[in-house]
Amino acid sequence: MAANYWLSSQNTHWRFTRQQLENIRLDTESETRFSPSELGDPRHLRIYFHTLIQALGRHLSVRQQALATSEVYLARFYVRTSVQETNPYLIIATCVYLACKMEECPQHIRSVVSEAKCLWPDFITHDPTKLAECEFYLIEELDSFLIVHHPYRSLIQLSNALSASGVNVGLSSDEMQTAWSVINDSYITDLPLLYPPHVIALTAIYMSVVLRPPPVAAQAERSKTRLQKVMEWFAGCGVDLEAVVDCAQEMISLYDVWESYSEKSCRELVAQVVGGRRG
Repeated sequence: MAANYWLSSQNTHWRFTRQQLENIRLDTESETRFSPSELGDPRHLRIYFHTLIQALGRHLSVRQQALATSEVYLARFYVRTSVQETNPYLIIATCVYLACKMEECPQHIRSVVSEAKCLWPDFITHDPTKLAECEFYLIEELDSFLIVHHPYRSLIQLSNALSASGVNVGLSSDEMQTAWSVINDSYITDLPLLYPPHVIALTAIYMSVVLRPPPVAAQAERSKTRLQKVMEWFAGCGVDLEAVVDCAQEMISLYDVWESYSEKSCRELVAQVVGGRRG
């Protein structure tokens, strides 16, 4: 079943509507010390947590798909658990540790603890049993559904299909890199909890081709024809174009919010929220 997204727990158990997510989160935060308004835009914290995962991944030389899986675990975990009830640094380290296991690139628990302690000394102890205990807690909160389907494979398949289609338009290396980056950034948003991987991959293609900066005047007509062909291919795919547009709007909104992101402010906010809690 895990090999089929439509039969997977990702689709049947961990996929929501926007209204469902909002209702669950309102219930989760209903009895916490800080109100959502006091915490500011939640996307700032999501960006901050994303940078923490990437930093730990670099220290451990973890491949991108494992880091993406850890971001999905983190997003799922904080759907039903408030940040204010946890040590997010320990949760992030545990997500990375568990994701590496699931993506078959395991890291020794002492290595994860050592690197996390190096990065966040005020919130992580040298005791590996803390992370081991947190792993059981994390698995329980994820309902033991740990296999994650990512848009990366869909992106490659769709890119190949676009090249082989009747429109005869393929993605350039720059466009492919842009699409890959859009997918990486999509894990900061709720998109992995809302849409199937292929819709996110199509959104990445859409943004890399359709929404890229205007070309120079000499290339304008050729670019316009190419865009028309790509949109014809989109229309012929039988994809929910409204879903693709919604995903694109979500990503554009994220990039707008990113302009006002402050790592220092988020770091101070997390320290205040956890109240000096230690791993």
